[in-house]
Amino acid sequence: MASVISKVTELDKQMHLKVKELEDEKAKLPVFLREQHKVLTAKFQSDAKEQLQAKKTKFENDINISKNSAEAELNKAIEDTQKIYEKNKKDWVEEIYSQCIENLLEE
Repeated sequence: MASVISKVTELDKQMHLKVKELEDEKAKLPVFLREQHKVLTAKFQSDAKEQLQAKKTKFENDINISKNSAEAELNKAIEDTQKIYEKNKKDWVEEIYSQCIENLLEE
């Protein structure tokens, strides 16, 4: 019987130690959760910054491509306009001159 009481007492001590360990872990849980919250917040912020930077880079590239395309179209339009001008300037000058003379003569 003494052996049973001794075993129960030992088992009770072990269970008290386990309960104490669990209470200690439970007491540390809020600190752990705060630390994990900080870690996860920093990770999410870092991921968000990376995604924003990637989108910013993509938009800048898209803008540059559009800008280059618009500049090419503008240069082509200027070139076409210049060709039309060169081709027709003599006729236009003559026509303007004729209109001016005609207007002068009418007065």
